[in-house]
Parts: sequence; C-alpha cells; structure tokens
Amino acid sequence: MVWAAWCAFHHSLRQNRATATQPPVTSLYGVSRVTNWFRTAGGRLRDSWLLVVEVTLATTASWFVASRLLGGPHGSGDLSAFYAPAAALIVLSQARGVRLRRALRVLAGIAVGVVLGEAVVGVFGARSTAAVFVVILAAAGITVATGAPGVVRNQLTTSALFLVAVVPPGQELEPTRLYDALIGGSIALLITQVVGAQSPLRPLDTEGRRTFAELSGVLDDIRQAVQRHDEQAARSAFGRAQQLDSRTAALRRAVSVADENLRLAIWERGSRSRVDAARSAADHVDYAVRNTRTLARSTVVLARLPQPPPPQLATALAGLSRLAGCAAAVLTAVVAGDGDTADRHVDRASAVALDAVRAMTPLVRHEQPLPVSTIVGHIRMVTVDLLRSAGADKPDVLDAIDAALALPSEHRTGDS
Repeated sequence: MVWAAWCAFHHSLRQNRATATQPPVTSLYGVSRVTNWFRTAGGRLRDSWLLVVEVTLATTASWFVASRLLGGPHGSGDLSAFYAPAAALIVLSQARGVRLRRALRVLAGIAVGVVLGEAVVGVFGARSTAAVFVVILAAAGITVATGAPGVVRNQLTTSALFLVAVVPPGQELEPTRLYDALIGGSIALLITQVVGAQSPLRPLDTEGRRTFAELSGVLDDIRQAVQRHDEQAARSAFGRAQQLDSRTAALRRAVSVADENLRLAIWERGSRSRVDAARSAADHVDYAVRNTRTLARSTVVLARLPQPPPPQLATALAGLSRLAGCAAAVLTAVVAGDGDTADRHVDRASAVALDAVRAMTPLVRHEQPLPVSTIVGHIRMVTVDLLRSAGADKPDVLDAIDAALALPSEHRTGDS
C-alpha cells in the first residue's frame, strides 16, 4: 500500500513538471497571431513598397519646390506651402493606377476647390458658419451642374472646405495657395505617370493576380461548404461570390491603364499584344465570375438536402480552385512576355481541368438529385470559362471534358 502511494505521488509529480514546462495554449495562440501579423505586414510592404517611395518623394519635392525653390511670399512661418504636399497626397491617393484623364480631373477638382475656397473666405471670412454654408452649397452646385464624377466632387468640396476651416486669421487672401496646390498635384501626377511608364504593365499584373486569387478563394469556400454539407458556409460563399464583380471591374480598369501607359512608354509599344491578350482574358474571367456566382447560389440549395452531397463534387471543386491558380500563372507569364512559361502553364491548366471534370464522371452514370446535376453543369461552365481565359480551350481538351460528362461535343464537327 505504501508502495502504491509512493508510485501515485511520483506519477503526479512528473505530470506537474511536464505541465510546468509546456507553454500555455493561450500564450502559443498569442505568439502565433503576432507572427502572422508581422508576416502579413511584411508581405504588404513587399507588394506596396513603390507606393511608399512615391508618397515620400512627391510630398517632399512638393514642399521643397513650393516653399524653397520658387521663393515668393513663403517664409519659415508661412503655412501656405502646406497645400503643395497636401495636394500631392490627394492626387496620389486618387490618381495612382488610374487613367491619365481621371488623374487630371482629380487635379482640376483640387484647383477649383482652392479657388472657390479663396473666393468664399474673401467675402465671408474664414472659420465662419456662413462661409462653410456657402462653400458647401457652391461646391455641390458646381459639381452637379458639370456632371463631375464622385471622386472629383469629393476632392473639390474637401479642398474648398479645408481652406475655409483652417485659414489662419489675417491670411484670408493668399493667391499662392492655388499655385501650391497645382505644384503639388502636378509633381504627384508626374511621378505616377513616370513610374507607370517605367512599368506600364505592372497594374495589369497586380490586378490579374488579385482577381484570380479572389476567385480561387471563393471556389475553395464553395468546396468547403459542399464537403461539410453546411448551409451557413454555403451562404457565406455566395455572399463572397457576389463581391467578385468589383475584382473584374478592377481588372478591366487595369487593362485600360496598361493600354494608356504604353502610349507614354514608346519603347514598350511592342507589348500591346500582351494587353490585348489580357483584355480577352478579362472578358472570360467576367463569364467565370458570373457562373461562379450561380454555382454558389446552387450550393445553398444543395446544402438544404437531407442527404450529404457526393464527395466527387468537392474533389471537382478543389480542382476548379487550382485551375484558377493556373489561369493566373498564364496571365502573369503572358503579361511578362514569357511565352515558354505561359505554354507550360497552359498545358498544366488543361490537365487540371480534365482531372476536375473527370472526378464527376461517376455522377453522370446514375440519376442524381436535381441540385447535384445543376452543380455538375455549373462546374463545367466555370471550367470552360477559366480555360478560355488562359487560352487553353483547345478543341481536344473541350471534347474530352464533354466526353467525361457524357455530353455531345460540338467541337468534333468543327464548330467553335
């Protein structure tokens, strides 16, 4: 009995020591969250380091030119030169990665706002309720009457209101504020266009990666909802799929920006064929997004069935998510002008697409519930859309897809 008590005491002592040497679970979780945060922050800096450089150069150069290089009334205590770096920041925040025409509109909105603010302050004085009322009324009337877009309307109103609200007493009339705003905005605009000319296709590459990554993520969410037979997860995936239109719109804007950048980069005129290929890819991505949204909606219906869905659907959806990654790799290689790499990824996309569709072959051999058959059809449509976006829609591949699903193929007769 004494020996049994001693053994029990010794065993409990060893457990206490082991527990004492192990870090708490909450501590490990906290360390993991901090590590993930630093990893995410580092990734953001790697992706956007050029923006940091642009902001620093534009604002510093604007302040130096307005307050030191051009001289004039600016002194060490004069805050008027502040409008130069402020305008540079506004233009950078709105004009980076957009077409030159829109960037010029933003700059014009800032200039008109400064002129409007100067006029209102000259009549009603600064920091008065009447001045704020009149400047808002005038700014709204001007932008509505001219049909100015929302971003120009916001910048015009903000610039005018900022001047009315912060002008120090005794400095109501200061015409150099307009010059400073034009200096700052012009320098920022010049930097964005020069950087765009140095890497005219960079916005296209960036938005292409983001669009396909988001699409792949939505498809994976749909897969998880199907695999878990979870209606709430299916609704969440459907909600995320409804937001994909913003990504395709951004991709189309990137194509337009890249096309305009090539007009400034004369040495890159031969790259226009890459932009044309990306424009065609964006059209098919738009179709893929629409069909993915329909697929997500059908998944919600599927999740309401009492019996779990067949596992072949989850396998096919996993392949579909990988196919989106292959299409992204093709677009990246095409934009970079690397034809050999693009061809390799095209072959890889074809293989992944066939594997995804062939995973559903057992489902077409037997009668399935309507939601299952509907999802099989949607998966096929998204597969074809992604193949076309990657330029991998070869007739033999499309024939093999239709054959795997026991569908009559139009491509065998030579039709497109």
